[in-house]
Amino acid sequence: MSSAHDHVEREAEALRLGIRNAEGEYRQFLRDETAPLDFLDLSGESAPEAAAKSWMESDAHRPVDPLRLCTAALIKVAGDHFILYRRVHHALVDGYSLALVFNRTAAVYTALAQGLPPGDGGFPPYARLLETDAEYRGTRSFARDREHWLRKMAGHPEPVSLAGRKAGLAIGRRRTAELAPDAVARLERAAGGLGVTWSDLAVSTMAAYVARTTGAGELLLGLPTGGRLSPQTRNVPGMTMNILPLRLTVDTTTSLDAFAGQVSREIREVLLHSRYPTAEISRELAEQGGGSRLWGPMVNVMRFDYKLDFAGAHAAMRTASIPLTVDLTVYFFQTSADGTTEVILDAHPELYSPEETDRHMDGLLSLLRSMETTEPHTVVGDIGS
Repeated sequence: MSSAHDHVEREAEALRLGIRNAEGEYRQFLRDETAPLDFLDLSGESAPEAAAKSWMESDAHRPVDPLRLCTAALIKVAGDHFILYRRVHHALVDGYSLALVFNRTAAVYTALAQGLPPGDGGFPPYARLLETDAEYRGTRSFARDREHWLRKMAGHPEPVSLAGRKAGLAIGRRRTAELAPDAVARLERAAGGLGVTWSDLAVSTMAAYVARTTGAGELLLGLPTGGRLSPQTRNVPGMTMNILPLRLTVDTTTSLDAFAGQVSREIREVLLHSRYPTAEISRELAEQGGGSRLWGPMVNVMRFDYKLDFAGAHAAMRTASIPLTVDLTVYFFQTSADGTTEVILDAHPELYSPEETDRHMDGLLSLLRSMETTEPHTVVGDIGS
């Protein structure tokens, strides 16, 4: 595993990036050396998995070293159970990139275990992300995307919150639940019956929940996007994720199929213009006298093409980090190739009490279960009743 780790660290240059002060400006630089793969044997602990979780949580809260922003460890919890842990900084690597890195690590490990060379499958240079971004800013696409977002967000309302108030950024209070492969399969069939994807249905469920709970007729949801519209950047590990506003007009007397179709079309429109930086939208709207906050609750559907086979040993992904939230964030995080999905809710601790957090998690999961069997012609306000 150490050899596979070192090989992938050399291929994925983003993992070797650091940040340093150069003449008063902070700049990225690429280290020549790879980060070591630390080894921890916790198999002798009375509760090895709990000890591993505690260690990872403690490590995730340590101050970061700007010169080495990505680290890794192999944790032994049993003779046949290991955890490959990566701590990365979101300024350098996004979730999609981590899936690329773990898939490649599995492929290299398998090849080395079989006495074979790693072969093709390495990553393009990180510079390609920088080059394509610089090129994009000088194209007509950049100007068209700017025009789209300024038009789309003109006169936008204050984002609706389930809490009815707002606060600054904070680490969320987390609740989790797991959707088993059969539940995901049922939701995929339900989505197909509505003429949308499962990702569209997940976002539609979140939008319906917020609308039904608040009674709002217009929503602004945060929608993280990959920002990788160019084939040249699709397989380059790095940070391209861009959170954009999903602006929706909501009528809960609309049928589910019409509502899901509307949400799907709005998502497609966001994705078509997903390279334009959110910071630019916020800045220009603020300069025009509008509100700079572009969304309230956020929904992030993370589905990856996992190939986590380590020479016959299969693995699943888990996230240990709790990102900052401005309100309430829901993640649908696929953890393995069989479709198993973790539903994660991070609620702002100043806006939602533990009891309110539980209530919103229960309400969202209940609505999601109802989506499995709801007829397409059912109006959104009646789902589950």
